Amino acid sequence: MKKYFLTILLTIFVIGCHDDHHNHDDHDGHDHGHDHGDMKSSSPKVFSSDIEYLTNLNLIKGHLWVGVELYKANYIENGQHHMKHPESELYGDIIPTFEAKGADGFSSELEKLALSVENEEPLNVINDNYQNLFDAIDKNAQFVSEESKTVDQTIILVQSLLETAAEEYAIGIVNGDVKNKYEYQDALGFTMIAKGILNKMQVDDKADKEKISKTLLLIDSLAFLWPDLVPTKKVDGDAQAILDAVTQIKAI
Repeated sequence: MKKYFLTILLTIFVIGCHDDHHNHDDHDGHDHGHDHGDMKSSSPKVFSSDIEYLTNLNLIKGHLWVGVELYKANYIENGQHHMKHPESELYGDIIPTFEAKGADGFSSELEKLALSVENEEPLNVINDNYQNLFDAIDKNAQFVSEESKTVDQTIILVQSLLETAAEEYAIGIVNGDVKNKYEYQDALGFTMIAKGILNKMQVDDKADKEKISKTLLLIDSLAFLWPDLVPTKKVDGDAQAILDAVTQIKAI
């Protein structure tokens, strides 16, 4: 496992290409293809909007968040699986946009965290690398217009992340059965990052505060969908609950 993972990872970083991000192997012998919505393409292009750019940055965060949480919970191999997703699925597609915006990207920080998880380094090292990577991602996220940083646009970003979470959850859980635990976990990661974005916002306007508060309550209402980090039995959840929350958020 380690040799395979490291070979893939180093190939990605040294050669600068990414693997077929439309397939996930859930180790049950089946590939479950998905593409994080309409944001993927066989030939990476500059993203058409700040929301698309920020969505991709935060999808990377979601993969990393759940990977580290699994690592902390001693699901080492499961956590390692998520560490390769940000680069193989998402990072390569953002490079043209980094270049267009004059942003530095964060490939070295991403590699450092992934390798520290792969090498099963102590948790304090993992945490430091994780924080440094998130700081680097946040710096790149500043390369957007001021309008894109407003509460209304941030809530649109949150909707985008939740819609992707719904796509992943629908692959992971089908009629209560766990079909792909990785997609189930991705959906949790994307949802938690969406929540974190709102929690970090500092606003004075009363109406904006109310929008954030109501949106957070709707996100919190989804917690029942993830009874465990690694599900081993039927899950009483359906992706429609996430989509229903998005609909309610749009109406706020």
